[in-house]
Amino acid sequence: MIVLIAGPQKPPRSFQGLGLPYLGGVLEEAGFEVKICDKYPPSPDTDDEAVLDERLAAEIAGMNPSLVGITIHTPMVVERTRLAKCLREHLPDTLLVAGGHHPSAEPEDLLQNSDFDVCVIGEGEETLLEIAQRVEEGQGRERTDWLAKVRGVVYRHEGEIARTEPRPPVADLDSMPVQAHHLLGLEDYGPHPHLGIKSAGLLTYRGCPMGCVFCMNPQGRKVRRRSPSNVVDEMAHVMREFDVSGFNCYDNMFGLNRRHALAVCDEILRRKLDVTWGCWTGGNLVDKELAEKIKASGCGRVGFGVESGDDEVLATARPGFTAAQHLEGIRDLKIAGIKVTPFFMIGLPGESEESVRRTVEFAKRCGADEVCLGIFRPYPGTAVWNDPAAFGARITHGPNYEAYIETEKLSRAAMLECAEWAGEELKRSGSMKVEFLRLDKYAWE
Repeated sequence: MIVLIAGPQKPPRSFQGLGLPYLGGVLEEAGFEVKICDKYPPSPDTDDEAVLDERLAAEIAGMNPSLVGITIHTPMVVERTRLAKCLREHLPDTLLVAGGHHPSAEPEDLLQNSDFDVCVIGEGEETLLEIAQRVEEGQGRERTDWLAKVRGVVYRHEGEIARTEPRPPVADLDSMPVQAHHLLGLEDYGPHPHLGIKSAGLLTYRGCPMGCVFCMNPQGRKVRRRSPSNVVDEMAHVMREFDVSGFNCYDNMFGLNRRHALAVCDEILRRKLDVTWGCWTGGNLVDKELAEKIKASGCGRVGFGVESGDDEVLATARPGFTAAQHLEGIRDLKIAGIKVTPFFMIGLPGESEESVRRTVEFAKRCGADEVCLGIFRPYPGTAVWNDPAAFGARITHGPNYEAYIETEKLSRAAMLECAEWAGEELKRSGSMKVEFLRLDKYAWE
């Protein structure tokens, strides 16, 4: 038995992740029994996550797994290491494997300060499968350095931290099995808040060639695309097996390859699938023709990564677009009748009071249905985290990888003041109807 953990959270759930269903599909195809835990056991008597972690660990211990894998993103490192501690107390001999953005960025620190045995770096399907096969063969019970030949891992061995050579990303995405949606209990998910119906996650490609200084890009810069027929096969499978017709396309930027994006839409239309879907994009990747095609194929909402309305800030942050290109893309989507939600970050390298004003003015005039705003938080593994001075920034670090950024023109206090002003101005204009996505004020400041 292999147990994979994402989240977890108390029901209801509406956002389905991608990582564990892919891992589960690969492991099941190889003959392993797999369980995905993305929710806590029923616990109407408490919302205390420490108690819920202990109860989940006890439930998992009853399954007697040989391997437990946990996805970790940096904001949840404290919670996931606490869960690992609970699991270790119940399962002293079970291999605990960490995957996700944080273990890929900070594997040594995580292994030194938690109960995890192994960190998987980057894409995990082939690596976790090889680890599972070796555990099944009994290699994990030997005192030899049995992980030394597994590419793409960092692990503990005889009191030291060892790292193997990187594993290349999966080259042929069509060769991968369909996501193991049945392991998630997809039928138990609630409607997606943006699509209004129950939905499943979807990717049409992996990798991103852009050089955004605020993004870790764990899938690498080489883009690998699924064939349009493979993408739509998965959509049809989910509709048939789970009666789910909503899809969240988690591509970094839909339309990155215009020809491929058009082909995916054409395949949906050719098969006459009655689906509702949403995606993310930016700049002028989606032009008038593509916008009309994605609308016709069922896309009702696009999240739009504008980040800033100031060209100097955009040039420093390196997303590869100008404010004018963002405006052009939003306009074409709106003309096609698609709801657009631009996302902005206050505090990117190069930020000033004037650049914040330009961002607010852009948000007001872009004509989007609703804008979202947050304070930029630097994360491990990103270019700005690794060398903030190269971007004219300063990062102050707190415990557990909490951090905030200051620029040459904005102190922390001034940054917060600018962000609060921007939020109030956007709410007053009717452009923003919700609070900050993340303001990130820390107790230790």
